[in-house]
Amino acid sequence: MSDRPSAPLDYAERWMLDGMRVLRPSFAALQVTVDMTQAMLRIKELRKQGVRATTTHLLVRATARALAQNPALHQLIAGTRRYRPARVDIGLSVAGDTFVAPVLVIEAADQKSVAEIVTEIAHRVPEVREADRKMMAALRRFGWLAPFGFLRRAILRLLFTSGTFRRKGAGTFQVSTVPGDWALTSSFSTGGVLMGGQVWQRVVAVDGQPAVRPVMTLTLSGDHGVFDGRSGAKLLSVVKAELEAV
Repeated sequence: MSDRPSAPLDYAERWMLDGMRVLRPSFAALQVTVDMTQAMLRIKELRKQGVRATTTHLLVRATARALAQNPALHQLIAGTRRYRPARVDIGLSVAGDTFVAPVLVIEAADQKSVAEIVTEIAHRVPEVREADRKMMAALRRFGWLAPFGFLRRAILRLLFTSGTFRRKGAGTFQVSTVPGDWALTSSFSTGGVLMGGQVWQRVVAVDGQPAVRPVMTLTLSGDHGVFDGRSGAKLLSVVKAELEAV
């Protein structure tokens, strides 16, 4: 069987790929496993109240609260400047039409209840997807004005030196969930991205005895200029405590 004819990337796809190539910070990655027993009970309670909560909503709030409680971990490096945002704005990846997921920015996420986060995400996902479609259409129409990769990357590098530009597009910290056990990414616009895997039933040790519990793997992909092993482990431990205590 012969290969199908190849097709060139359109200019929108070229801009997206160049953006991913530019966003390559020095990289650190850590993982932790979370016992989601209490979190799943909390979701069940919320759904009885008519709140269609999921583990994604709990993870957004837990991450925001962890960063608010530990402001030294809430940093963003853009260009040659280190920013320490006073407000925690969580950028949540949502499914889109391309290989680069659009990001919904939830401002002051640590100050919102789970119910408020559920409502905001439900209401705003359609507008975020529509804005992403319009941006891609504009790039397909006008992207040819920067026809060469080195020129596109130079423009993107200049844009990404702005903390305001990064914050507007992705918040001050990013969160994503995946249908698999865990995931890792080396491209992000903030100080890091926390990836939550699917909740699985696993045999774990509870008080020295084996027990079946729902667990989720959290993976922190962080800018090594912001997170070293100790600070990354601290953030994960606080998020883990938040989820296990809800």
